[in-house]
Amino acid sequence: VLLATLGATVPALNACRDSAPTAVTPPSTGGPKISSLIASPASLNLQAGQERSIVVEARDSTGQVVANPPIAWRSDAPATATVDASGVIRAVAPGTARITATSGSQNALVQVGVSGAAPGITQWRIARPGVSDVTILGLWDDGAGSSYAVGQNGIMLRSRANGPWEVISLNTTETLTGVWGSSPTDIWIVGAGGVLYRGNGVSFAPVSSGTTVTLLEVWGLAANDVYIAGDRGTILHFDGTAWSQQPTPVTDDLWGIWGANGTNVFVVGNSGVILRSNGTTWQRMSNPSANPLFDVWGTSVGNVFAVGIFGTILRFDGVGWTTMTAPGRANLFAMRGRAFNDLYAVGNGGATYHFDGVTWRALSIGSGQNLRAIAARGDGTVRMAGWWGTVITLRGTGAAAAATTELSDPSLLSVYGASGNGGGNMFAVGFGGAVYRRAGTSWLQEPVPSVNDLYGISGNGPSDIVAVGDTGSVLRFNGDVWSRETAPTTFLLRAVWSGGGQHVIVGENGTILRSNGAGWSPQQSGTQRFLRAVWGTDPANVYAVGDVGTVLRFDGGRWQSLIVPSTSRLRAVWGTSANDVFVVGDSGTALRYDGVAWERFPAPTSRTLRALWGRSPTEVYAAGDSGTVLRFTGAGWQTLTTPARGFIYGMFGIPNSSGFAMVGEGARIVEGQP
Repeated sequence: VLLATLGATVPALNACRDSAPTAVTPPSTGGPKISSLIASPASLNLQAGQERSIVVEARDSTGQVVANPPIAWRSDAPATATVDASGVIRAVAPGTARITATSGSQNALVQVGVSGAAPGITQWRIARPGVSDVTILGLWDDGAGSSYAVGQNGIMLRSRANGPWEVISLNTTETLTGVWGSSPTDIWIVGAGGVLYRGNGVSFAPVSSGTTVTLLEVWGLAANDVYIAGDRGTILHFDGTAWSQQPTPVTDDLWGIWGANGTNVFVVGNSGVILRSNGTTWQRMSNPSANPLFDVWGTSVGNVFAVGIFGTILRFDGVGWTTMTAPGRANLFAMRGRAFNDLYAVGNGGATYHFDGVTWRALSIGSGQNLRAIAARGDGTVRMAGWWGTVITLRGTGAAAAATTELSDPSLLSVYGASGNGGGNMFAVGFGGAVYRRAGTSWLQEPVPSVNDLYGISGNGPSDIVAVGDTGSVLRFNGDVWSRETAPTTFLLRAVWSGGGQHVIVGENGTILRSNGAGWSPQQSGTQRFLRAVWGTDPANVYAVGDVGTVLRFDGGRWQSLIVPSTSRLRAVWGTSANDVFVVGDSGTALRYDGVAWERFPAPTSRTLRALWGRSPTEVYAAGDSGTVLRFTGAGWQTLTTPARGFIYGMFGIPNSSGFAMVGEGARIVEGQP
């Protein structure tokens, strides 16, 4: 592989120590006197049998490049590596060798490490396929053991007889927003563009709604008394035979419906709109809030609740609406209950508020996913659903309820594993503050304190692991439990590296934070560019990379900017030593630091590369968009065939194993073994 010439300065070297070197001497020629000689790469690692070419740059005393200078080559260990007259190094057997290029009185040295054959990863398995990563907007339970969830991209999920969730195709890509049925065999689904489906629990067929506006919710009192609410003040009614549009006094989008009986039906929507039907006409009700309201539910005409943004909770006592005190300010999107004193409202950041008949209290459900729908089930449990295909079941009542995440397929953005007794700890983190733990050969959702999206994870071992993310989110795992920590910033924290008992975080606006075990201290980075990855050999030799070809190095005292042969967005950094550091990024950008200078490889792919990890200098893996997985063998990059699809964001070795795991969109995890 011919490498690009690099503009790094290498000191002149004396003749290599060698009792019996092999040498290739060119014919003597006249010409300019050589004042400096530069070889690149200055170090390389090969497997026995591999070859790589060395580029030598000669300059005269004026600094001008000397074309075609006479070069003499020799190896101090020809049993390990040989070199020919063209500067092609061939690895022979495991060991180390020094290759010297000589022109006139100037020398340039190349350090060569040779290892045995490293076959790498050859067996792959999908450890976690995922079900769906779309946002679920509607949820309904038939009371007989089956539940339905609908959402973006025309997705419908179904769990029958309390079994696993499956995807049901409705042959539409329109967003589906609501689902409700009068019985297990009479189910309605609504969505964008006036989409309306009716099904019997086995099959579903489109039905004309008579409108093209987005339909936001469907609910009814009986098979012949069903309502739909939608954009622009739209309300439709089904009398068992046909759908008809009912006149309303508003043009606001209407989001939620519930009724106590045929003469007391309530609809809520934008701008604090609350409408009430007496069975003939809709009238607007006054209420103390102008905030958008997204759902309404009650137990009787004299006990109705509505929820909306900023933790808005309203209550109607049969006479008027009043504001209730909420335990937080999360935007609330859905509400259902099992009784007057057992009511649940859910919303952003995993917010789950419970009303016990007297007071609203916040519950901890171990998830930070944004929730958009809720349904009470026939078995007494409550299901909640939302972003990234998340479905969570609550068993029990109020503060005593236990939450179980049944589904959740957010993009996983980073993964880390630490060896230890019993297999060590391995976690993957992602959107919505999701954390998954590897248990045996399965990956299970880990209950953690609610935080925003998590982008990076690293550790100093099984009992000192840190995960970082949006708005300064930091979680730390002590080997038993996760806890939140306070960071001195609200910027997005993109990545973390751990070593020597310390942790280094990088992120938005050039943010760098360091911890030696307690608390976080900002460090001056000298840049405001987005830093996307960090890695080091030890706390006094750490690299951070980011946008516009940014590479910073910490030397134990301060961070300094390095010049690299790229202006691409750099997304990952990893290495085996201080003179073997790899960086990858957009459009297949791949760089390597050899201890002296940076070289840029010919792009091994046109895809963006987002992850790096390896086991040795000749077994380095890079992965990225469209399921791209590459391996650097020492001689160059090769493309691997794997079952990975979509974006791959992170990779790391599986503890106490020779394999590694790759994580990506849709919470898909692919594992590889030799």
